[in-house]
Amino acid sequence: MTEQATEVVVADPELRQRVLAGIVELLPRVLKQTAPATAEGTKLFDELGLSSSTTLELLLELEEELEIQIDVEDIDQGDLETIGTLANFIAEHALADG
Repeated sequence: MTEQATEVVVADPELRQRVLAGIVELLPRVLKQTAPATAEGTKLFDELGLSSSTTLELLLELEEELEIQIDVEDIDQGDLETIGTLANFIAEHALADG
């Protein structure tokens, strides 16, 4: 059997790129240590050691840094699996901070 890659279409690819850059920039502050090399597939909990509270802190920091509000009402564990899945969720659920 061959695995097929699933392409996720994001409503706002520019925002997604800003979110990815923001996550990489903010991880050392949230983790309170130098973050290891990261990629979109880096697992937030297993590889980076984020906890529920540090994930919430990261979301709050991203809101402030990117001047957006993140509607977390529909977030589920799958959205928090990797840097890429979190960026997808945020790009789809961000509200302009106004």
